[in-house]
Amino acid sequence: MHAQSAEIYEKFKSCHAYETALELKAEGKIRHFGISFHDKASVLEQILDENPQIEVVQIQFNYVDYEDASVESRKCYEVCRKYGKPVIVMEPVKGGSLINLPREAQEILDGLHGGSNASYAIRFAAGFDGIMMVLSGMGNMEMMRDNISFMKDFVPLSAKEQEAIVKVREIFRAQGLIPCTACRYCTDGCPKQIAIPDLFACLNAKKQFQNWNTDYYYNNVHTKEGSRASDCIKCGKCEHICPQHLPVRELLTEVAKEFDK
Repeated sequence: MHAQSAEIYEKFKSCHAYETALELKAEGKIRHFGISFHDKASVLEQILDENPQIEVVQIQFNYVDYEDASVESRKCYEVCRKYGKPVIVMEPVKGGSLINLPREAQEILDGLHGGSNASYAIRFAAGFDGIMMVLSGMGNMEMMRDNISFMKDFVPLSAKEQEAIVKVREIFRAQGLIPCTACRYCTDGCPKQIAIPDLFACLNAKKQFQNWNTDYYYNNVHTKEGSRASDCIKCGKCEHICPQHLPVRELLTEVAKEFDK
């Protein structure tokens, strides 16, 4: 079941898609039954709770998205572990974005005197318990040979390599981004029910990586009709309660310029 989210899951339920898939499995026409997923961890928990027959879950999982508020890689992984579901990893190199690193980040990985940038990203994802498979997009024979070289006799990241990855992640977070801590105090009183921290996380990711994935999360996971950044009525309730004293209204205008064109 591809690209499950709160909205798509409801559509699949309404047309009994899950029941149909299970009937096909019982008839021997399919062998296994799993989902790929793009939404909040709470939605994944609902799906797995309501459908214990799901055998495997494919999630976006890489060292940058691991603690990202818009993707919730770590939280989704933990839900999979809670329900005992093997994990298939997509986007371990974030669409190739973890190959061309900022200079300071590249210097950290160069200091390890080890493998390629891709090797650290893929080994990070593959090193967690319960990971069944890591999907890697490869564009040429050189990429394939590199991936095979470190996955043939797989070794998880060492403590030193883990420390380096954490430093690289911190460099990404410090790139002139919105310093929102995702406490979510601002969302409770928002009359338009705008998911402000999630939209800020989307803008941060867009500034860093400029890939299509961020637009998908903005349009299909974190917004709905009437609760986009451009729907802000500038009431200011969010700014009064923000512990980081962010100019939320101004920042939402910036989000709208990027995503609500």
